Amino acid sequence: MTKVDIVIIGAGVVGLAIARRLASGEREVVLVERHDGFGRETSSRNSEVIHAGIYYGEELLKTRLCVRGNPLLYEYCAKRGIPCRKTGKLIVATSEPEITRLHELLEQGGRNGVRGLRLLRPGEIEAMEPYVSARAALYSPDSGILDSHELMSALEHEAAQQSVTLAYNCTVTGLAHTGSQLEVLIRDADGEDLPLGASVVINAAGLEADRVAEMSGLDADELGYRIHLCKGEYFSVSNRHTGKIGRLVYPVPTPVHLGAHVVLALDDSLKIGPSSFYVGDIDYDVDPDHQEEFFLNARKFLPFLEYEDLAPAMAGIRPKLSRDGEAFRDWVIREESDLGLPGLIDLVGIESPGLTACLAIAEMVEGMVEGVATSRN
Repeated sequence: MTKVDIVIIGAGVVGLAIARRLASGEREVVLVERHDGFGRETSSRNSEVIHAGIYYGEELLKTRLCVRGNPLLYEYCAKRGIPCRKTGKLIVATSEPEITRLHELLEQGGRNGVRGLRLLRPGEIEAMEPYVSARAALYSPDSGILDSHELMSALEHEAAQQSVTLAYNCTVTGLAHTGSQLEVLIRDADGEDLPLGASVVINAAGLEADRVAEMSGLDADELGYRIHLCKGEYFSVSNRHTGKIGRLVYPVPTPVHLGAHVVLALDDSLKIGPSSFYVGDIDYDVDPDHQEEFFLNARKFLPFLEYEDLAPAMAGIRPKLSRDGEAFRDWVIREESDLGLPGLIDLVGIESPGLTACLAIAEMVEGMVEGVATSRN
């Protein structure tokens, strides 16, 4: 059996960030990915937004790691020349109850440590975004956009430069604790099985994270690790409107969804999305019959839109821990010593704002890895 120090399962943006963080000449790290390259699933099928950390309670992992990750990500993009832009964001209210909700979000964002938030009146909104119609808005200056592919490419490059082994086209088929180490069984592209012994295994498998956890003998349902697939579709906006919107524009969120928003690209083109509905299987088709729903929702704050301006664009799948109709659940990021699996670190349900938080997540996981090493010495 080949022995290494660390096996990371999943080469999405979180797995890549962890690999880059843990890479060193003193550790032998293997990053295993079943696809032929990085970021083939959730990490490449999203809005590419850098979030500020407004929406969720201050005690939650997804809040703390988002707030921590926001400046880390801007700094990393600047250092590595990754295209990004601090556009700012407007959360817009079109009714009186929504204005009340904006005040609640302002207070929550303040508790979370988000800087620069302020409420805007209609005249201020018009000065910022003359094509947006709203009765009030919450302005977040630290929100922005980036090129997620370039981010992942940079993380991959740094990890590889520091001798991380990138095992693409390899599928994890088994995971067990055997005495003093964890054993990972990997099937490569030729169908050959390769057992790896590792001191630490990091499960960053995204849509498959619950299945990987179950391989170790954990009960995903009992622990609340079961992933529920939630699909989000996007519709592109006609290029005749390119340049009309200069910031991200979001509706007021519901308890279960942030809402289909204006997705601003680095080339100033626009999309509307994502929607949110649960599915039983993974597919990335966009149903053209959903165009009217997108149009009616977006037209509330984008009065210039015409029905024919929209066209099916793309879709993504989010790994939610909450079931359909349930309130959102926080991420799972934990080392499983107390469940009899020392060295296994599970990351389950890492959906938005996982892209924003990726470097902060990697920082947290590094602390867990050091804790494992200390406990064994």
